[in-house]
Amino acid sequence: ELGDDDCVYNTSPIVNDQGVIVATHRKVHLFDIDVPNKIRFFESETLSAGNQATVVPNFRDHALGVAICYDMRFAELAISMRNKGATILCYPGAFNTVTGPLAYQLLARARALDGQSFVIAASPARNPNSSYQAYGHSIIVDPWGTPVAKAQGHEEEIVVADLSLDAVSDVRAAMRLWDQRRPDVYDLDTSS
Repeated sequence: ELGDDDCVYNTSPIVNDQGVIVATHRKVHLFDIDVPNKIRFFESETLSAGNQATVVPNFRDHALGVAICYDMRFAELAISMRNKGATILCYPGAFNTVTGPLAYQLLARARALDGQSFVIAASPARNPNSSYQAYGHSIIVDPWGTPVAKAQGHEEEIVVADLSLDAVSDVRAAMRLWDQRRPDVYDLDTSS
């Protein structure tokens, strides 16, 4: 997306059941990686970072948090989306074949646990003719961190699951992480 500030953003539209764009999320964390002899990729060379956690109301006291790809690496963003009311966290993204096998489904499960929320991690299928190879392996995870549906691999596939949204409040009542958090102890200042 070309912003009003003439910067280019990796942006995900959020479309409601009537086909109307109700919000957009600009990727917050830009993927800059240099693994010698494997992959070099710097989004910051062409893209600008977004600056907010995106949460949109859904229905019946539920809300959808949206972040993009590499944003999934950051627990703080998942926690921020939960703090803004998200019960479902959706991460469209295209992890690569170097970091994907190591972390993609693990991160989806971790973010479900962090936010005590459902997580939908949706990846494109791999295109063998592309210079960038997506890992694939889309997954849907429940608030306990248990996969409820996942793609069999990197081919085209539609992954579907019925989400029992009551599970979110059940998990949050059983493990009251929000009441037990200690922000007074966590030093998240990374400037030092």
